[in-house]
Amino acid sequence: MSQDPLTAFVARSLRADVSDVRSELVAKNALMEVERIRFSQEGVARSLALKRVPPEDSLEVQLLPFLARKTDRVPRVLSRGVPPPAVPAWPWVMTEDVLDTTSACHEDPRAIVLTKVAIERAVSTDGPALNALGVKKMTPVDLVERALERATTDRPLDAEARAAATALSHLPTVLCHGELACTHARLTARGVIIVEWRRAYLGCGLLDMAQLTDDVRHFTGEDPGDSLFEYYGELTGNTVTQDMARASRLINQVTRTVIK
Repeated sequence: MSQDPLTAFVARSLRADVSDVRSELVAKNALMEVERIRFSQEGVARSLALKRVPPEDSLEVQLLPFLARKTDRVPRVLSRGVPPPAVPAWPWVMTEDVLDTTSACHEDPRAIVLTKVAIERAVSTDGPALNALGVKKMTPVDLVERALERATTDRPLDAEARAAATALSHLPTVLCHGELACTHARLTARGVIIVEWRRAYLGCGLLDMAQLTDDVRHFTGEDPGDSLFEYYGELTGNTVTQDMARASRLINQVTRTVIK
């Protein structure tokens, strides 16, 4: 008896015999489709997550398998697929099932910073490979100028944002997440992992800290102040001044209110 298409797909992706395969839709919108697939393998009930994304927004399908080979601070990747351009199907990535894990912001958010720095270090010498995968270099100046191009009017804040971007331009270039929020930092049995890498770029790591700090404040109701910036500085061997933290927050404010 031939396998049904879903069973055949999972078996081929995992290179293993599976049975009792069933899928449930978790999320679907214009940017992604996410399914949980439950199955049995060697008599053990298992599950995985399958994410599909549009071809024009498929950086994560390219990047996540690379990151997963470098560090366990991201979801484990089981398989991925990039259909030929002529095929009307979305690229996909199959990962361990972390869909029901809780946000790491329920605990000490410094663990998120520690995880982010571990990922940075894991790929610190892989700039050319990251570029080849589609990860673009975006300096603070690049981000601000791109945001201001999309703004409908000139604002007094714009000149300050340009000055802030220039002030951060001397900092090291690292892998930035681009959307480092509480919902993307998850608690697992092996510790904190960071998910959703579709907006990753090579740039200034303090901008991730600015976004995380702002989101922790909204998530917990408590303002971490500059503590996450300071901890990031300790871990990376850089002194992060109050002025640098303030500049990072300003750039985050300008780019987030324009670029959605």
